[in-house]
Amino acid sequence: MQEVELTVADVMTTRLVTLSSEEHVLDGIDRLLQKEISGAPIVDPEGRFLGMFSEKSCINAFEVIDDERRRRCDESMQFVRAKDCMQTSLVTVSPDCDVFDAIGKLLANRISGLPVIDVSGQFRGVFSERSAMRVLIDLTWNQMSRGPVSAWMDADRARTVTEQAILPDLRRRFSETHYRRLPVLNRGRLVGQISRQDVLRAELNSLVNSYQFSPGSMKLPEWFPPAPRQMWRVDNFAFKHVATVGPDYDLMLVAQEFFLTSARRFPVVSSGRLIGQISRRDLLRSVQYLFPREKPTQSPLYLSAGVSDVATVLK
Repeated sequence: MQEVELTVADVMTTRLVTLSSEEHVLDGIDRLLQKEISGAPIVDPEGRFLGMFSEKSCINAFEVIDDERRRRCDESMQFVRAKDCMQTSLVTVSPDCDVFDAIGKLLANRISGLPVIDVSGQFRGVFSERSAMRVLIDLTWNQMSRGPVSAWMDADRARTVTEQAILPDLRRRFSETHYRRLPVLNRGRLVGQISRQDVLRAELNSLVNSYQFSPGSMKLPEWFPPAPRQMWRVDNFAFKHVATVGPDYDLMLVAQEFFLTSARRFPVVSSGRLIGQISRRDLLRSVQYLFPREKPTQSPLYLSAGVSDVATVLK
C-alpha cells in the first residue's frame, strides 16, 4: 500500500488569467473564450480575491442581454441550433475501457469528458473529470479495486440534446445543470457534443454580427446597456461566495469536494490574497503517476488525508 502526502501547494497553478472588477462583462466573456478557460478569478489591485467570473457568469449575462433582444423583437438566436455550433471530432471510450486508461485519455487530450459508446454505436454515458474524482475516492477511502469505465460513468440521459435544440434552450440547460458539455444524439447515436464555450461563442458572435461591434472597442449598440454602464461590470455577474482552499490543504479532501460539488477549480487564498488555483485537471495530473500500469490483484491506491470531514477545512 502506497502512502503519499500531497497538498494543494504541491500542484496548484500560479500563472493565472485574472480580471479586475471594473472590466466590461463582454470583455470578460471574450477573455475566457480567447484563453479557452472556464473561469477567471477577480482580484483588486492589491491581489485580494474578490470572486470568480465563470462560464455560468457568462450564461447569466447573456440571459439579461437576451431579455432585451427579445423586447426588441430580435429573434436571431432562435435560428441557431446545436447542429450549427456543436463539435463533431470527439474522443470516445467504450464501457469496458479500463478506468485508468480513460483518465489518461482525459489528461492527454486536455478534455473534461469522454462520451462512452458501445459496440453497436449507441451512446451509454459520459466519463468525466468528476467521474475521475469519484474513482480516486473509491480507490483510496472506499478500498475499491480498479474496473471498467461503466462502473463510474454518468449515464443520465437528461444531459443529452438533439441536433435541433435552439441556442436559448441550450443556454438554459447549462444554466440549470452543472454539465459543461451536452452529447448531441440522433436516434441514440452520438453525432456531436456541445459545450458551454460553444454556446457562449455562438452567443457572442450573434451579438457582434447583429450589432456590428467588437467587445474590446466598447462601441456598443444604442440600446446596450439598457441600464447604467456600471451594471455591466464583471463583478455584477461574478460569484462572490465561492469555496476557496489554502496551500496546505490535503489533496484527497479537495478531490472529495470536487466530486461533491460542481466546482471545477478552487482559488488558493492565503491571508485574503490569491496565490494560485487548483483544478480537477491539476489534481489528476499530479497523482497520475500513482495509477497502476497493470491491473493489480489487490492493494488499492492510497493517498493520505489528515482529516475525514471536508466541511471542516473547506470554506
